[in-house]
Amino acid sequence: MKQAQKKCIAAAVGLMLTAPVFGALPSAPVSAATLLSAAFETTNDSFSGRGGAKAAWTSDQSYEENCSLFVSGRTSAWHGAQRDASSFLVAGETYEFSAAVYQESGTDAEMKFSLQYTGTDGKAVYDQIALKTAKSGEWLVLSNPAYTVPEGASDPVIYLETTESLTDFYVDSVTVKGAPPTIKKGDADGNLSVNTNDVLHLARFLSCQTDEIEQGADYNGDGRINAADLTLLKHVLLNPVITPIQGDWDNYQEQATGNDLKALQGSLRQVGNTARIREKIAKAQRGENVTIGYIGGSITGGGSATSEANRYVNLSYEYFKQTFGQGNHVSFVNAGVAGTSSVVGNMRVEKDIFSHNCDIIFIEFAVNDQGGERFQKSYESLVKKCLMQENAPAVVLITLCQKSMGSNEDWMIKVGQNYDLPVISGKGAIQAGNLNWDSQYGSGDTIHPGNGGHKLIADCIGYYYRQALRSENASDSYEIPNKTVFGDEYATAHMVSFEQLDGFNAGSWTLKNGAYVKNGGSPMKFSVNGKGILLLFQSNSQGMGAVDVTANGQTKKVSANLQYTWGGQDGDVGYYQPQAGKIDIEISDGGSGNFVLYGIAVIE
Repeated sequence: MKQAQKKCIAAAVGLMLTAPVFGALPSAPVSAATLLSAAFETTNDSFSGRGGAKAAWTSDQSYEENCSLFVSGRTSAWHGAQRDASSFLVAGETYEFSAAVYQESGTDAEMKFSLQYTGTDGKAVYDQIALKTAKSGEWLVLSNPAYTVPEGASDPVIYLETTESLTDFYVDSVTVKGAPPTIKKGDADGNLSVNTNDVLHLARFLSCQTDEIEQGADYNGDGRINAADLTLLKHVLLNPVITPIQGDWDNYQEQATGNDLKALQGSLRQVGNTARIREKIAKAQRGENVTIGYIGGSITGGGSATSEANRYVNLSYEYFKQTFGQGNHVSFVNAGVAGTSSVVGNMRVEKDIFSHNCDIIFIEFAVNDQGGERFQKSYESLVKKCLMQENAPAVVLITLCQKSMGSNEDWMIKVGQNYDLPVISGKGAIQAGNLNWDSQYGSGDTIHPGNGGHKLIADCIGYYYRQALRSENASDSYEIPNKTVFGDEYATAHMVSFEQLDGFNAGSWTLKNGAYVKNGGSPMKFSVNGKGILLLFQSNSQGMGAVDVTANGQTKKVSANLQYTWGGQDGDVGYYQPQAGKIDIEISDGGSGNFVLYGIAVIE
């Protein structure tokens, strides 16, 4: 927890001293780490309907960014949006709560931020965190800078409700700040991770530039925060323990036991060829720059993790950095975008991953993809495109699943087998470890992992690294196979701006916020040199229409009214031919409904 300290070192030279400067840590806590940050940009962030209410992620209204949570179907005032808080709220501790709410009933309505918990007598207790009157059509922030969870409280649940009104309402920017359940050694600034920012924060504290510090800054554990802790923290970050590739990993003893170990073992469907990943790990151990890229849907984006630090991307990056990296030469890129499939991933990977020269690329689309040629060819093309990059990145496939164990793993594994790549399976881990979705993996919905699930995925990635480093799994070299499973026709596709298209004429299409919207009967016209084009567009199962793509006398209808989408971007083939050449293309109205065209990818 953060401590207010008023004493400081008077001179800069004092920062170099190792003798204790301060007395024992004071006991007055100040809210520190962000324990929950729900912005609803990618998912419901583990919030669900309370009572008879429905809670749905929407872009109709927003307080800060682009989306919020819409609460509807309320038949009682206590019906609202709720989230389990047992992973970050501790009885007797004080926290800072905040949530933005919005209603448009046409009249004022009292809005309430509340806490439900089980008392020491085993009965449910309902307590008020914040209460304010919300004007119709205006966002309101419900906040309490210092709410203390009652002593003896268990099973805490936070929720938003009204006192009398039954109006629908929106929720956004829900945050909870306070002392984390556990104190991380070296965490001086309270963001639940340890890096050079903690060195800077501790130095600012010792030189009186700030009077707040986390107890984790007491690195040597002597009950004092002084220059000795700063020196030690610097040394640890600049000189991490490095385990050599050869030798030690053959005798490494896994720390997990029982079902936890079985889960790790079950997650690794295949190790695959290890030449590239071993080279990238060796590169990191030499102190060279290594960038890890993650591309996928909302799970990769971090959906339903309570903070960035709890996302599998961040956790697995930290493991790689601390285990193999030298200094601060390991970085990562999170290219997870909610509601997108490998169809979109194949079109955006150049901008989101390749532009960062990623050395290791994780691909996660097993939940968002579907069956059929459109997805299977796009997925294989994405894998092939990554393998073909000049810097020869190591490519790792992650196949996660829904609560029902539904997944596209069955056909994605075939791609992994063909290209001799590692496959890390969430389904394999859950089943082999006999894990309970609700209590050990899930976030409260049927798709997204909670903190426990994100940690499991990260642990499985770490297990893969360790297995890849065993001598028995060593590979001398890697060659990209020529054979395919479903087809790699789209591996050469790359996005082209509308202005770069030869002879581009928008016709009656209207440009809005960088995308073209069909608006009349005059077709969009342009030419490309290649084998065909892919269309990137807005999709949904309601309200979206279709277009007719005509090329070389052939017309194909491309519909944006698609099932099993989340209202995000999607894509489809507009035209394809086996041989490259000049193609004259027209895109015209193909039916009722909207069609928002974000871009064109040319298949070379």
